[in-house]
Amino acid sequence: MKRYINFQNESWPDRTHGQMQAARWEACVLGIGSEPPCAGVIDTLPIEQIHELIAEGWVDVPQAPSDLLTRRAARKAVLHTLADDLDCLSPSEHMLVERMLIGEGQVFLESISELEAAFTLRMRLWCDIGVQEGRPCARLDQALFDRLPELMMRPQHAERRSLIFAFDGMVHGLLYITGFLDYKLPNTKFIEEVLRTDATPGAMRLSANYLEAAFDCCTVAGCTLLLHEALSMPEVLVGSLAAYGVLPQIPVTPERLIGAMNSLLPEEMASEEKLRLSLSDALRPEYDADEVTADLRLLAKQGAPIQVLSEVMASRVCVLPTPHMQNALLEMVSQTPRWITPWAVNTALHAGESVWRLH
Repeated sequence: MKRYINFQNESWPDRTHGQMQAARWEACVLGIGSEPPCAGVIDTLPIEQIHELIAEGWVDVPQAPSDLLTRRAARKAVLHTLADDLDCLSPSEHMLVERMLIGEGQVFLESISELEAAFTLRMRLWCDIGVQEGRPCARLDQALFDRLPELMMRPQHAERRSLIFAFDGMVHGLLYITGFLDYKLPNTKFIEEVLRTDATPGAMRLSANYLEAAFDCCTVAGCTLLLHEALSMPEVLVGSLAAYGVLPQIPVTPERLIGAMNSLLPEEMASEEKLRLSLSDALRPEYDADEVTADLRLLAKQGAPIQVLSEVMASRVCVLPTPHMQNALLEMVSQTPRWITPWAVNTALHAGESVWRLH
């Protein structure tokens, strides 16, 4: 969804992927309030909130002369495009809808991806978010609870979900390689390869909703970007664009793209495992070796100085860092391609048809 926290002024240790996820969780929980979620979103939410959600543009609701007619128009608009919207949910949204259907309409939200999916579903006027038993939860609109199961059984739904699975992996892979993508290419490809239609207003809405629900996005200096969720400083990338301009692209091979879809490039694997093993028996109880290693690697991809990486590593272990740990960290840094480099900037801006056809 739209990047709603600015990490630009945070210190490097507060820009780890784990810290960013924790900050997002806290911000979402604060935004929920303290009331339980309502059952009929369009019928029971205050009309001011309905207008605010309609203004987000996720649902195309025509203007109406009264509050009652606004609610009716919103209900009609949601149901009119329900099948297409269901087909084009982000993976996190789709899984949350499935959980709500299994849970008789209401579920507790356990992760930041579920929380953010609940917020984007709320902007679709599909569900409400609140607090139950002191925990964040989401509740599906009852009218949708009765209609969605049948729509999920359509062959067209299964076909589109398969296309979205491939598309989602492709975009996440490119984001891992470059850190960001210009919005225009994924938007065009979603309409062509998933919707398989022309760029009509309806197709543009479905594509925009999917991309904003599935990926971090922001607008910097008039340019809309999709971001890797660990990228803390998109503004620095925009500055790099102005400084470097167009340069030769780095080759993106099938092997690199497949690795990137799993968040680990082939050249990163050996040093990643070495660092993980060096830390696994020395971490503080609250930390996980895989998560700490990933945090350090993702900071390195953003150009964090080795002194910062050493400090972050030292804050995660319960002993003094050993020479073996430090050497493993240095090796990891040397084997990790950076995002903020001329070639990465150019690849992200000019990912061509040859790169996209690798899938």
